[in-house]
Amino acid sequence: MEFDAALLALPVKMVLVAAIVVSGSLAAQKAGPFVGGLIATLPISAGPAYVVLAMDHGPAFIAESAVGSVSINAVTVIFAMTYAVLARRGAGGLGSIAGAIGVWLLAAFAIRTMTPPLWFGLLINAAALAVGVPLARRFSRVVIPASDGPRPVDLVLRALAVATLVGVLSIVSWHIGAVASGILALFPIVISSILVVTHRAIGGPAAGAVAASSVYGLAGFAAALTAVHLAAIPLGSAAALLIGLAICVMWNGMLFTLRLKRQRRVAAAT
Repeated sequence: MEFDAALLALPVKMVLVAAIVVSGSLAAQKAGPFVGGLIATLPISAGPAYVVLAMDHGPAFIAESAVGSVSINAVTVIFAMTYAVLARRGAGGLGSIAGAIGVWLLAAFAIRTMTPPLWFGLLINAAALAVGVPLARRFSRVVIPASDGPRPVDLVLRALAVATLVGVLSIVSWHIGAVASGILALFPIVISSILVVTHRAIGGPAAGAVAASSVYGLAGFAAALTAVHLAAIPLGSAAALLIGLAICVMWNGMLFTLRLKRQRRVAAAT
């Protein structure tokens, strides 16, 4: 039954991820790294994965999975900052993403081994954000170079490649157990894909700025996962996931609005 549910959700998940990679890549080039980072942290990959889990398991399972995901979110913050540092130092697109994913895998393995409680997950999120936010402010100050943008065929091919990879991960996840699947649901496939495309199109510093800017959105994602944990048992899985999605959208929307207001104040003062 679990595998059947995964197959039903797979086409939708692949299309959503392909669309978000294209949108995030173009936004990073046209609207700047801040918007690209916000798009990268929307729950496009983790959201469908949690829906599939909810179709086959009860609210208690979703609540427990969310606890692990809170800790993994802190690992994603580390992933983003690792990529930003490597990209700024000229490691190249493949080198930067390989290093960042390597760090993510090592930290995720440690989290899987410890299975920390919610309070510990929130604590390491706070620690990661305390380091990540100042670095994000520093690394996001990048002038985006002029670019004609990728050709349409390049976007289609890259989106198809990413969607295929997500599909493979989705199918494999149902063969490795529930706990490991919950960790795999938060594998940073969407943000990784956006960074690779952006790095190739407009360079390492700009891609690093997108990675750094995603830290702001990941703060809201931690709050969303916490809400899912708290709401799943009393309200049910569907309500909990909708609450989590609403928090993500509202948080990123608030950040975008505050950014616009700040830009308008700066423009009015000059």
